[in-house]
Amino acid sequence: MKTVTYERSGRTNTGAQAVRVEGMRHLRVLEQGETVVERDLTEEEVERLRPLLEEAEHLPAPAVLEPAAGGPRGMAVSLAFEDEETPRVRLEAHAGQTAKGDGTPYDALLSELDELLTQELHERAPRHAHAVLPHELRQQE
Repeated sequence: MKTVTYERSGRTNTGAQAVRVEGMRHLRVLEQGETVVERDLTEEEVERLRPLLEEAEHLPAPAVLEPAAGGPRGMAVSLAFEDEETPRVRLEAHAGQTAKGDGTPYDALLSELDELLTQELHERAPRHAHAVLPHELRQQE
């Protein structure tokens, strides 16, 4: 099983957050490219992710995707396999909502990985569990 990375980031990559599933055994959560959580996957997580990852792995990789950047209140979401030149999925999403494509098999995988990323970040620092965009920081202060 390949390593897959799910990343969400603001318009200027402020608050970039990612979850990397390595070989269906290991989980790594990154913020701004630095590892903040590293652990083995639980049996329950493996059972939920394995069929989704296997299905996604067997789908043909797209040749080129148009870059999708989040708008001023949105974020960009991408899903990439380690040995491929371009991400499998690159979408715009609204902050606080799970990214959805056009009903592709990737939607369920995006939802699971987003939930896993949010859960891990919430356990680490509840205030920053979701991507916080610069304009939201100013409002909170």
